[in-house]
Amino acid sequence: MRLNLLISAYYCSPYRGGESAVGWKVATGLARHHDVTVICGDLSADAPSAADLDRWEREEGMPEGMTVHHVQAEGMTRRIHDLHALPGLWFLFYEAYRRWQLQVLELASGLHRAKPFDAVHHVNVIGFREPGYLWRLGVPFFWGPVTGAPMVPAAFLGDFSAREKFRWGSRNLLNALQIRMAGRSAAAARVATRVWAVSGEDREVFRRWGVEAEPMLETGSSGPAGGEPRRRKPGEPLRLCWSGLFQGIKALPLLLRAIAEIDRTDIVLDVLGDGVEAGRWKELSASLGLEGRVVWHGMLPRDQALRKMAAAHALVHTSVKEGTPHVVLEALSMGLPVICHDACGMGTAVTGDCGIKVPLRDPATSEEGFRRALVRLLVETDLLEKLSREALARADELTWEAKITRYEQSYREVTGR
Repeated sequence: MRLNLLISAYYCSPYRGGESAVGWKVATGLARHHDVTVICGDLSADAPSAADLDRWEREEGMPEGMTVHHVQAEGMTRRIHDLHALPGLWFLFYEAYRRWQLQVLELASGLHRAKPFDAVHHVNVIGFREPGYLWRLGVPFFWGPVTGAPMVPAAFLGDFSAREKFRWGSRNLLNALQIRMAGRSAAAARVATRVWAVSGEDREVFRRWGVEAEPMLETGSSGPAGGEPRRRKPGEPLRLCWSGLFQGIKALPLLLRAIAEIDRTDIVLDVLGDGVEAGRWKELSASLGLEGRVVWHGMLPRDQALRKMAAAHALVHTSVKEGTPHVVLEALSMGLPVICHDACGMGTAVTGDCGIKVPLRDPATSEEGFRRALVRLLVETDLLEKLSREALARADELTWEAKITRYEQSYREVTGR
C-alpha cells in the first residue's frame, strides 16, 4: 500500500551536489512506491532551487507520485538572510532558516488537513541545530540523517595556518555552545519516532538528549561497478590517491609526514585538489624530500579526477572533521580500500573489512597510524585484494537504493502499513 509522505528538504535539486542531491535522491527514490509531497525552498532572491526545479519540470517532467511545494522567503526573513553575508554575521542564516521553517509549518498544516500524511521526514538541512517545526504536526516524525557535531580536536589545530586556526577554533567554541543550548532540537528528537545520525559524535549528542539515534550516512553510493578487486603486480609501486580541498581540516600533512617516515621509494601519491593551504603543503612536501613520490594534479574536472582515482590501489583520506565525504563512497564503489580516521562520516562508512581506520587522537598517533597502514599494504601481499573485495561489497550496502529501503521499512513499522 502506498503511504502519503511529507518530506522537508530545504535543499532539493536534480542538478546540484551536496544536500541538494540528498533531498532530490530521497524524494524521487521514495516516490517510486509512495505518494510524496516535498517542501523545499530558497532564502535568497535569486531562488536557485526554484530555477532548477522549473527547468527539470520543463525538460523532464516531475516523477510520478511526487508533488513539490517551493516556499520562497519573503519580508523580514529575506532581509535577515541577506544580512548574513556581511562579515561576522554568518549566524543570521540560521535565524532566517528558522523563520522559513515556520512558513513551512503553516503550509504543511493546511496540506495535512486536506489529506492527512502517514509520516513526515525532515531530510535537510542536515545539521543538528535545526529540526524545523514539522514534528509539531502530530504525525510520526522521522529526522535525519543528522550531522554537525564532530569538532576539530585541538591537538590538530597547530598544523593549520593562522586563518584556518581561527576559522575552525571559533567553530569548535560555537558548536559546543549550540549543542548545550539546542532546546528545540532536543525536544524534536524526543518526539521523533526515529532519528538517524551520521557519526558516533552525532549519536553522542542525541544520547545527551535521552535519544538513541541509529547510524546512517546522509548520502549514498552508486554501487559497485562490477570491476575486479585491486591487485598490485610484482615490482609495481603502491599507488595512493588523496582528494579534497586544501584546507586545514583535510590534514594532508599527516600523510606527507607518514610517507616520509617509510624508507621505501615504491609509493606514489596522487594529490587531487587545491585551496588556501596549497603553498604551505607543497613547501612541506619539498622539505620532506618527497619529490617524485608526490604528484600534485590540482583541481581536475570530475571525469579526470575519477580516472586518476581508478588508477590507484587505495584512497587515503586524512580529514579530521567531515560529514560523509562523497569521495570515500566513490572509492569504495571502485573497489579502492580506504585508509582514514575512525571518526565522522568516514568512520561510519569504512569498516575494518574494507579499509584501515586510524584513531583520531593527536597528530603523532595519526601519522604513526597512517604509516603502519601503508607498510601493511606494502608487505602483506594478499591484504590489498582482500580489502578491495570487501570495499565493493560495502559499496553495495551503502547505495541509495539500500537507504531508501531502510526508510520505507521504518515508515511501515510505525504506520502498520
